[in-house]
Amino acid sequence: MNLVRAVPGIGLPALAGTGRARGRALARLLLTGCCVPLLALAAWSAPGAPGSDDPPARQEEDVKAAFLYKFPAYVEWRPGTFEQTSSPIVIGVTGDDAVAEALRALVAGRKAGERPVQIRQLAPGAFPVGMHLLFVGRAASSLVPQLAPMAARQGVLLVTDYEGALDDGSAINLLVIDRRVRFEVSLDATERAGLKLSSRMLAVALWVRPAR
Repeated sequence: MNLVRAVPGIGLPALAGTGRARGRALARLLLTGCCVPLLALAAWSAPGAPGSDDPPARQEEDVKAAFLYKFPAYVEWRPGTFEQTSSPIVIGVTGDDAVAEALRALVAGRKAGERPVQIRQLAPGAFPVGMHLLFVGRAASSLVPQLAPMAARQGVLLVTDYEGALDDGSAINLLVIDRRVRFEVSLDATERAGLKLSSRMLAVALWVRPAR
């Protein structure tokens, strides 16, 4: 049985320009130390925003990239995951070149806390070695049932973006609802991976599936 968590509305800074420009502005806010929590991201109107001159998918890519950049800060990783405090956070992407490109633009030359962030693109079906978070786009969704147990064994946070992904073993699934990018969580999947998610993150999730 799924648990539903209601997410209240929240005001965002007024950002001028087209949808693509507003997406880039959000990225800049995230990277310059402005406090933009996951709740604000969840309230960000993404694809098909009224008045936008940009293609809906391009706005969606930026918001998904921002989520992927922010998620690691809300994860308690397995002991020994990082050799040093300066060891990088490695985010892998497969099945969505556009999100990978948006992520690279977002994190270029910057850090997540004290850690640099590295983006790696995987060939379809490649084994996710040396990663902390793996995003599997819709184009590679058929591989999730195969990748999920690999990710769990290695303590990798598996993130997807298609309907029914939690049933396939995903830990976090991004969904577009009413022109907003939201996310649902499977605590069963995170526990199998030996990961703990912050209560602040769970509080703004659309759905939280409890551990069995």
